[in-house]
Amino acid sequence: MQSLADAEGMALGLRERKKLATRQALAAAALHLAAERGADAVTVEDIAAAADVSPRTFFNHFATKEEAFVADDLDRAKELLERLRQEPLEADLWGTLVRMLAEHLDEAVYLDRRQALALHAIRTSPAVLTQQFLQYAGLEVDLVAEIARRTHEPASGLQPRLLAASLVAALRTAVDTWIELSEDPTPRRLFETAAAQLAPAFPTKKS
Repeated sequence: MQSLADAEGMALGLRERKKLATRQALAAAALHLAAERGADAVTVEDIAAAADVSPRTFFNHFATKEEAFVADDLDRAKELLERLRQEPLEADLWGTLVRMLAEHLDEAVYLDRRQALALHAIRTSPAVLTQQFLQYAGLEVDLVAEIARRTHEPASGLQPRLLAASLVAALRTAVDTWIELSEDPTPRRLFETAAAQLAPAFPTKKS
């Protein structure tokens, strides 16, 4: 017979899954509408209607529409950081980071260039960029702290900060380049090329 505690745990799990599904639906609706109309032309009411929820429900998940525009990127970044924390401490740091970011690109890129260009325009609008900067600031601090933990260097030191900033820049440059190219190299291939050019500045070594 199922205990009360088990039943409550199952109910909590179901509620959390529904909450996550609603958040994802709102984020997807926000990006779809913004790619179609432009970010400035989309309202919170539009996003809520497209996700088949009320504006009140929207505000249970996001404070502004700009938060919804960057939610998918932010969630993927959080997942990436959590996976990094689970990697063995003795693993080669540079190789691990490059591999994980390359896999991140494989998982994230599912659009053709025309769609990607529309989404890129959304995420580089001044209002969205401001929101993205605010939300990613904390994640970058966490990434630097994790790199410092693995290299036994202070998080305030130059190397952990430089490593994190360089790889994030390589990631963004690879995606931007892919969007603008008419040829076929994948974002992953472009990122790996960029990472190979950066590699001499960050010698491969064990933690």
